[in-house]
Amino acid sequence: MNPVNTHQWKERVLIVTASSPASIGYRRQERLLTKGKKGMKERNLVIYRLYIDHWLDPENQLMSIKDARAIYNAYAIDPDTFSVLLIGKDGSIKMRKDDIISTREIFQLIDSMPMRQQEMRRSKKPDQN
Repeated sequence: MNPVNTHQWKERVLIVTASSPASIGYRRQERLLTKGKKGMKERNLVIYRLYIDHWLDPENQLMSIKDARAIYNAYAIDPDTFSVLLIGKDGSIKMRKDDIISTREIFQLIDSMPMRQQEMRRSKKPDQN
């Protein structure tokens, strides 16, 4: 079973793949994601990190090869390449990039989605005038 499915209707999922956590592209992407932690939390965004030889879930716990293969297969990901995928709360692919992407771009995409628009409207407090 694809572990990403456990997040459906609860969280958005970012899947970052690279040959190694030492790869230049991955390190640059990770720095950007680290700076955007607050915005990621606000948008219910969790991250799976998949490398050639090990795979980490959103809690940075090691995943089984079976779970990693399920993710690779479900989203047609090449394990040898750098990629960033955004999976919406509905479980569909919202974005697929093979290059580094800023958190600003990720957040703009998420914020433009109808489900996120509803979340933002619900979280606004009425004026206290």
